[in-house]
Amino acid sequence: MSPGPSPFISKAAPWLAAAASALLLALAFPPFGFWFLAWFALVPLFWTVLNSPDAKTAANLAGFFGLIFYGLSLNWLLKIFGPAGFSFWCVFALWTALHAALLRYAWGLQVPAGRGALFWPLLSGLVWCGLEYFRSETWWLECGWLALGYSQERAPAFFQFCGILGVYGLSALIVSVNSAFALLLTGRRLPAALAALLILLLPLWGKHRINSFRALDGKPVSVVLVQDESSSYTRLAALGLEAGAKNADLLVWPEYSFFVRYGQEDLYRELLRKSLKELPAVSVIGAAILPDKIKKIRLRNFAWVLSKEGAELGRYDKLHPIPYIEKTFRRTFKNLAPNPAPAPVKTPLGELGIQICYDLDFENGTRAMARQGANLLVVPNLDPSEWGKWQHLQHSAMAPARAVEAGLWLVRAASSGVSQIIDPLGRVRASLGPDHSGTLSGTVYMLEPGTFYSSLGWVFAPACLALTLLLILAALLRRYLHPGK
Repeated sequence: MSPGPSPFISKAAPWLAAAASALLLALAFPPFGFWFLAWFALVPLFWTVLNSPDAKTAANLAGFFGLIFYGLSLNWLLKIFGPAGFSFWCVFALWTALHAALLRYAWGLQVPAGRGALFWPLLSGLVWCGLEYFRSETWWLECGWLALGYSQERAPAFFQFCGILGVYGLSALIVSVNSAFALLLTGRRLPAALAALLILLLPLWGKHRINSFRALDGKPVSVVLVQDESSSYTRLAALGLEAGAKNADLLVWPEYSFFVRYGQEDLYRELLRKSLKELPAVSVIGAAILPDKIKKIRLRNFAWVLSKEGAELGRYDKLHPIPYIEKTFRRTFKNLAPNPAPAPVKTPLGELGIQICYDLDFENGTRAMARQGANLLVVPNLDPSEWGKWQHLQHSAMAPARAVEAGLWLVRAASSGVSQIIDPLGRVRASLGPDHSGTLSGTVYMLEPGTFYSSLGWVFAPACLALTLLLILAALLRRYLHPGK
C-alpha cells in the first residue's frame, strides 16, 4: 500500500493552486496577451474555494492569489508611488478575498448536486461583476485596471459581448465559465458542459456581428494623432506638419500638451491659431491651467476644440481626475474638480465625444457621449514614458472596450504611446507603440451611436452590485443570528 501525500504537501496544495491561478491569469493580460488562458486560469483557485473548510480560509487563499496576480501585473505602480504601491496591491486583493468568502458562504447554503450546482457558477460570475464594478467605477479609489473582460481585447469574436453587457458583463461570463470548470473536478459535469457549449457559440455570434456591422458606412474623416511628451506646442505643431496634416480633417494632441494662464485664454488661443493656421479644419488640443496658490486657482485639465481660424468650437473638462495625482480627498484650490456635465462638442465634422485619459477607464463617460449623439470618440491621453511598457500596454487595452460599448470609432493620442485608431468592433486599425515620438494618421467614420449596452445593457453591472450587497447583508445577518455556523 503506497503512502498518502505528506501533511506538508496537503497543506501547501491549496496555496500552490491559488498561485498557479495568479500566474496563468497574469499571462492572459498585456504585455503577454495569451487571452485564452483567462477562460480557465481561475479553475485552480475556485477548486480551492470549493474545498475550503470555511469562508475565512477561502478568503485567505483568494487574497494570496490577488497579491500575486496584482503584484506581478501592476508592478509598475512602484514606479509611480514607490513602496506605497504595495498598498494598492493589497486593496485589489481585498476584493478577490471578499469574492471567495461570499462564494464559500453561498456554497454552504445550497445542495451541491445535479442541476442545483448551476447556481454556484452563475452566482460566482454575478458577484465578481458586482465587486469589479464597485472597485472600478463607484468608490473613492475608482480604478478599473485589469478587469477580467479587458483580457479579451485581442480576441475580437469574444470581445463583441461588450456591445451587450459591457466589459463587466464579459468579466462575469469568464468567471462563471471558470467556476463551472472547477465543478467538473468535483464530478459535476452539467455546468462544465454548458460552459463549454457557451464558449463555442459565443465566438460564432461574435464573428457574425463583425461581419454584419457596417463600420465604414459613415462620413469619412482623415485624422492625425500627435504622439510626443515634450509639452512644446511648437514641436507638436511641427510634428503635425511633417505628417502632411494640411489635408487632414482632424488633429488631436495628447493630454497636457498646452499650458494656459488663467484669465488669458483668448491670448493663448490666438497663439495656437498662429501655430495651427496650416493645420486641419478641427483641432483637439489637450490643455491645462495650472493651479496658483496665491490666487487660489484650481488645476484645470481640458480639451480645447478649435476651428482652423482659431475659434473655440467647444471645450471638454476632464470627468474623472486621477486619485492621488490630480485630486485628493480635501477640496482645496489645487484639486481638479470633475466635469459635472460632460457633453459632445459640435463641430463641422460632426459631434465629437471627447474623453481625457483616465476618463476612458470608465464606462459612464463614453456611454454618456453615445446617449447624447456623439459620432466619434476622441481621447487626448498622457502616459509618461517612465511608467513603463507594461503600464502603456495595459492602459491601451482598455480603449477598445469603450469603442465596442458605444458602437463608435475611437482615436487616442497618447503622449508616449500607445496612440490608437480603433473601429467600433474593438479592432485596432493603426497604432504607434510606446516611447516613440511622431504621428499616427488614418481614416475614421462618423457613425450614429448606440448599442444594446449603451441603451440598456449597462444596467447589468449595477444590478450585480446590488445583488452582491444583498448577499453580504445576508451573510452578516446569518452570522449575527447563528454565530456558531
